[in-house]
Amino acid sequence: MKKPTLSITPSNTNLSFATACFLIFVFLISTELFSQNTSKTISAPENEWNLYIESNGIQIYTQNDECHDFKNGTHYEYLMLKFVNTTSVNKKIKWSENLYYNGKCSNCNGNSDKPIFEFELNANQTKQGNCDVDINDMFRIFNRFLNYTDKPVLTKYELINLEIK
Repeated sequence: MKKPTLSITPSNTNLSFATACFLIFVFLISTELFSQNTSKTISAPENEWNLYIESNGIQIYTQNDECHDFKNGTHYEYLMLKFVNTTSVNKKIKWSENLYYNGKCSNCNGNSDKPIFEFELNANQTKQGNCDVDINDMFRIFNRFLNYTDKPVLTKYELINLEIK
C-alpha cells in the first residue's frame, strides 16, 4: 500500500503565506482597537504628568485629576500644577494665568485684574496641587464639572509673566 504524501506546490505556499499575513494583520488591528477603548480621554490622560515648561532650574508639570466631594454631590476635574526645583538653591516663582473656557478667555481683560501667584520653592523641593479642599488653589486650575455637561470646560491655559529668581 502506498503512503499518502503531502504535496506543496509554489501556488499553495503563496496562498498560505498570504493567508497567514492577513490573519496576523487582523489580529494586530483588533488588539490596537481594543486597547484604545481603555483610555479615559485622548487629549489629557488622568494621572500622567506632562512637562509644561522648564526654565532656570524649575520644571513645571501639569496633570488632570478628578476630585470628588461625595458629601455635597459635586465632582470636578482640575488641572494640577507641579513645580520641581532641580537646583541646589532656593527659587522664587511668580506668575499669572490666562484661562480659556469653551474657547473664550475668562480673565484676559487687562493684566491688572489677574491674580498673581507667588511662592518660594526650596532647593530640590517639589510642590504640587491635589484635591484637598483646604489647600491654596495656586497649584490647581479648575477644568470642568464631571457631573454637569452644560457648564463651561477649560479649553486652554497659559501661565504668563512667569518669573523665576
